[in-house]
Amino acid sequence: MALTNQETDYLLNLLTNQMLNLLSRVTRWQTHSLSQSQYDQQVAETLQPELTLLSTLTEKLGPQASDTAQLGAIQVGLAKLQAATTYQLTTEQLAQANERRLHRHFRD
Repeated sequence: MALTNQETDYLLNLLTNQMLNLLSRVTRWQTHSLSQSQYDQQVAETLQPELTLLSTLTEKLGPQASDTAQLGAIQVGLAKLQAATTYQLTTEQLAQANERRLHRHFRD
């Protein structure tokens, strides 16, 4: 399927928006009250399938991209998302998450 430059640019914009959305979600997962197992579950259920599709589409659209800077930015974002798939919460993050869960438990 051949795409026009305009169609390719439009699809790259959609990919950029989706990638930024995923980066935002991953940041929330890393900074909110998730245990390591909950984080790993979010990665398996949400991040990994999206990352696979985004990577595949970026690879297919890459040769047709007229905006190489945007393509490069997408590739950097995808690398960050890939790194997030093996992210390990620090002991401090886990302690803060446990404390927040404990406070919620006693508030309710």
